[in-house]
Amino acid sequence: MKEEKVLSEKKIIIVLQIMNIIFSLNNVLVKCASSSWKENGLFHEKTIFLTCMAVFILACYAVLWQMILKQVNLSVAYLSKGLVVFWGLLWAYFIFDEKITLLNIIGAIVIFVGTLLINERE
Repeated sequence: MKEEKVLSEKKIIIVLQIMNIIFSLNNVLVKCASSSWKENGLFHEKTIFLTCMAVFILACYAVLWQMILKQVNLSVAYLSKGLVVFWGLLWAYFIFDEKITLLNIIGAIVIFVGTLLINERE
């Protein structure tokens, strides 16, 4: 007997994007922790806090990832991970005031299209 799908397709897309945001925010925390380590040292409370938050977010992401894989095929779920690059570009621009170049955008598109092409074969 097949397990009934609980989430609709629209909800799955929304959940996958929320997961991508969570995963990309982890990269922000890791970058902040790295900066704190350089400024304050490894055992400074700010560095430890940021590192612990990054590990916590990864743990939450891992649990959500396993839950979503019960609802969709791996190829569908993995396709959405290509969008993490776009979220990373947004965080770099808004949080770290980094400039986004045309090459950054082209690179993100190439990664997403490559992921799409790999999934098309399966």
